[in-house]
Parts: sequence; structure tokens; C-alpha cells
Amino acid sequence: MSPRKLGEMPWGETAVLLGIWLGLAAFIVPRVLIGPTAGAVGAERAFTDIGNSFEKAAAVAEYADLRLVRAAAGNAVPDPPRIHGDVVAARVAWGYAILATLLFGGIALVAGRQGPGRFASLTGLRRFDFDRLWIPGLAVMAVYLAAGLYTRAIDAFGIDALQGEPGGLEVTARDSWALALYGVTTLVAAPFGEELFYRGLVFGGLSQWGFLPASAVSSVLFALSHLDAATVIPFACAGLVMCWLYWRSGSLWDAIAFHVLFNLLSFILLLARI
Repeated sequence: MSPRKLGEMPWGETAVLLGIWLGLAAFIVPRVLIGPTAGAVGAERAFTDIGNSFEKAAAVAEYADLRLVRAAAGNAVPDPPRIHGDVVAARVAWGYAILATLLFGGIALVAGRQGPGRFASLTGLRRFDFDRLWIPGLAVMAVYLAAGLYTRAIDAFGIDALQGEPGGLEVTARDSWALALYGVTTLVAAPFGEELFYRGLVFGGLSQWGFLPASAVSSVLFALSHLDAATVIPFACAGLVMCWLYWRSGSLWDAIAFHVLFNLLSFILLLARI
């Protein structure tokens, strides 16, 4: 299938809109269930630490001051603050993350009203060209370099609104099961489920608008779904690159390969810090 035929997908704006609403539900419901599920198995509901080392020290100092004041007044001593997230809650969170990303792939089929075989044919998933792998690989290196320069620039100019919150993966890194589930999420479930949804359904369904409008919608939705101010712009740019890879080749495999390689590099860097 040539890139020009992406605009001939049998689903359009209505299917994309339906997919976005269903995707929103698939995104929200599992996140809401993390706390209750963790609590049901006897774990704490929080699956992340409260922040960086300075914020943790500040929380401990504030607790110590409050404890002294209440003890001197003869009042009940408060419970200590929660500093570290629960590893069981982290396992639950990544289990639900796998479910959510798989639901995204299913939503692409449901909203597009296509069976798996037909959807695979339309999005070029029936063919994989190993000779093209160097293109997604080169694109990953370019995007990673650009993201690094972007992060340094944000830090240098002190733009707080575009700086992310620390403490996202410390709990995951402390537990082998949570880390394994995180690996499955980032290296398998997310590349396939998200690419079927954001590039296959959304970009493919809107490609009749032209590359730039369709890729902009797909990439912004993709970036916002990560709920991190620091990654909105870099991930939107990565989304644009994945749309371009799909557009030029007519096969979602190119975008999936980029996604896998990008996440693999991030996963390796996380393992190196443990």
C-alpha cells in the first residue's frame, strides 16, 4: 500500500471521534481502579514516591516539627508521612497499564469497524521489511538527541511549566516484578496498542485532511496521554516522526519499530541507573 492510499481508509472523522471517547474511557477507568485494587490486596494505594530527595527531606522535617509540637501539648502524635510508594501498588499499576494499552488496540478495530485481518491489510501490518529498520533506528537517535537538547534548554532557561515531576519510576525500579511488568508495558503492549490507535485509527482516519493536520491531532493526543508536562513537546515530535514513518512506507510496522526502539533505549537507561 502506497502512502497516498492512507487517505482512502474506510473510516473517517466519526470513527476517530468514537475511538477517542472510547480511548478516554480505557485510559481513565484502569487508573481509577489502581488504588482500590491495591487496597483490596492489602497494599498502600500510592505507587510512586512523593518527589525528589529535597521534598522527602522537607516532609520528614515538617513531620518532626509537628510531632514535637503535639507531644509538648499532650496531643495525639500524627502518623508519619508517606514518602515511598508501595511496590505491590506499582505492580497493580503496570498490570492495568498493560490492559489499557491492549484496549487501545481493540478500540482501533471496534471504532474502525474492521476485523483484525482487514485492519492489518489496510495498515500494512501483513508485511514487514527488515531492510527498512535502519530508518526507524536513525529516527530514534535523532529524536533522542533533540529531546536531550530540549531538556537542557528548558533547564537552562528555568521554564518550570515544562519541567516534569520527579518520582515516577523509583518504586518500579525497586521491585523486580514491577520492573518486569513495566518492561512488558513499554516494550510490547504500548508500541502495538498505541500505534494501532494513534497512528492506525486516528492518523489513518484523518489522513484525508492531509499529512500535517492529521499528524498534528494524532501526535498531540499521543503526547497528552502521558500526563507529563516535560514530555509533551518531545513526545509530540516523536508522534510526528512516527506518523511520517507510517505515511512514507504505508506500513504501521515502521512506526511500531520506532516506538519499540525508543522505549527500549529508555528502558536500558533506567536499568543502568538501578
